[in-house]
Amino acid sequence: ERLLQDGVALLSEVPSHAAGILQAAALVGRVAETNYGLVFDVRSVPQAVNLAYTDLGLGLHTDNPYREPVPGFQVLHALLTAADGGDSLFGDGFAIAEHLRASSTDDFTLLTRTPVPFLYRSKEAELYAERPLIQLSCTGEVSAVHYNNRSIAPLRLAAAEMDPFYSAYRRFAVLLRDSRFQVKFRLRDGDLVVFDNQRILHGRAAFSSAS
Repeated sequence: ERLLQDGVALLSEVPSHAAGILQAAALVGRVAETNYGLVFDVRSVPQAVNLAYTDLGLGLHTDNPYREPVPGFQVLHALLTAADGGDSLFGDGFAIAEHLRASSTDDFTLLTRTPVPFLYRSKEAELYAERPLIQLSCTGEVSAVHYNNRSIAPLRLAAAEMDPFYSAYRRFAVLLRDSRFQVKFRLRDGDLVVFDNQRILHGRAAFSSAS
């Protein structure tokens, strides 16, 4: 109920072992396997090929907008947290989109109508999809938000359309940094958070991988 209403829900005392996340996720639904496997193991490693595999901070984003379909509910399970840093950050994409609609209608409309290309490429897979940053239902309600500045690909827009789009894109990105739309908290070992990846943007503070 919390997941459907607010887009995010928390569980505590989930067993801190590799299978714990799959056991908990089974309570919500079927786990979809991707090119990452059933579980995307987030840990700091040398020569990382993905920013998630470093101890750097991650700004608010949604995951895998290049995938069809875009992942729905996602689960993060803290097995072993760093002693220093690593706080989790979440933002309500629906609230941000509605604020943009109220404060800058032209920018909102532009972000709902412009197809944005997203691309992922590795040795094992190449994934590509086009979708607007803000997606509307048939009745005009915000139904999804897709924002990932690390996987956005070059846009195919006419020169006259480029400046207005990037101005709207920047306005939306600035709102992501507004504390009114954010919540930050620290996961403890065994904590698990489930969120709607098409509504809730997530990120993290930098942490000390040495600990």
